[in-house]
Amino acid sequence: MSPRTKSILLLAGVLLLGMLLGALGSGTVFNRRIAKIAELRTSRGMAFVLEKVVRPESEEQRQAFREVIEATAPGYADVFERTGTDLRALNDSVLARVRPLLTEQQTQRLQRYLTMRSEGRLSPRHDRSRSRGQNPTDRRMRRMPVDSVPGREFAEPPSP
Repeated sequence: MSPRTKSILLLAGVLLLGMLLGALGSGTVFNRRIAKIAELRTSRGMAFVLEKVVRPESEEQRQAFREVIEATAPGYADVFERTGTDLRALNDSVLARVRPLLTEQQTQRLQRYLTMRSEGRLSPRHDRSRSRGQNPTDRRMRRMPVDSVPGREFAEPPSP
């Protein structure tokens, strides 16, 4: 076998191995994401997400909040399969029950989160506003270069 043939076979083998490993890795990541989504429909998953939003200030508050959420979790599982109207009604019920346990700031955070979630504008996995300092859905259109305007480097984007 010539050195060129060996090189081609080696490169083809490495390419096939890379494709195989990529497919396996992609499948693993996909399965983990599906498992996380399924876990959110459990009482533990719902309690975890809502605790993260509220950020309880004491262990007593955390425990009382968790009890209310876990008692309501089966209702969430049913509502996930129904319409958004039912979800908003359940969110209002939960908010009314946990409001005495929370500070005003926690109540506002929870209410804002539940409203955005029931409207489909937010999922727990896509809320990057805390880590990046802004909500990706609120980004403004960037300025665009315009070649045809002499003396100006940039022009404002067209109004919607």
